[in-house]
Amino acid sequence: MVKTEMDDPERSYPPRRGKKPYPRRSSYKPKFRGPRRAPHRRSSRPTVYIRKGTLVYLLDILQHGGVDTAGHSWHPIGQVIEIPTFRLLEVNLNKKLIPELKVPQKIIYEGTEESPLGRANKILQYDDLTPTSVTTLVSVVETYVQENEEKFVHFVNTAGPITLKRHSLEVLPGVGKKLMWEIINYREKHPFRSFKEIHENVPGFKPVDIFTKRIIEEISDPDQKHFLFTRYNRRRSENQKEDHRRYQPRDDFRPRS
Repeated sequence: MVKTEMDDPERSYPPRRGKKPYPRRSSYKPKFRGPRRAPHRRSSRPTVYIRKGTLVYLLDILQHGGVDTAGHSWHPIGQVIEIPTFRLLEVNLNKKLIPELKVPQKIIYEGTEESPLGRANKILQYDDLTPTSVTTLVSVVETYVQENEEKFVHFVNTAGPITLKRHSLEVLPGVGKKLMWEIINYREKHPFRSFKEIHENVPGFKPVDIFTKRIIEEISDPDQKHFLFTRYNRRRSENQKEDHRRYQPRDDFRPRS
């Protein structure tokens, strides 16, 4: 009796026409196509941008990229404050231009390879500042108040109530009801023109010291109830955080088939 391919016990499938017969299932191995790659995930850290032409003050220089990484060959970074938003930022520094930098130093941000300041890494909180930055910050804010005298004099002349029971002048450190009414009664007759005039007619009010302390308070405490001069240091309330979580995509969500 003549045996055919169909009688061969090694084959479990009929042969294909013009092609080699199917291999046995036990001997079939899928082709290796490399290891599986994890899906791309975006970084949770938000991107920080600084506009070109923005004025910043250099508060401190960290040669090794941070306080905890001393002794390693990390990229040098600097702690700066953005004016007039008073944002505290961490930026990369140009290694070649570090000998020319000093603290504090006024710099116009350009964002080029030849400029001393590079890309911004993240937004800092007051607790993240080094002791040198904390000391330098006070002098920088005091200089800003003195250079922008007209702005703060205008605030004293036009400040109004925040709520039904509290005036915006009362938010300033060292200003109570008595001092507030002295300022209001005088400015109704003669608006203030300079810090010197304010100090002469309202003896207990020292404009430079008071405005400097208030700005430092708003920078150092993001949980303040009222912000007069800063905007970027606020923290989200618990209700805003809950709303943010509520609209986040669920991990266990599967579309219907």
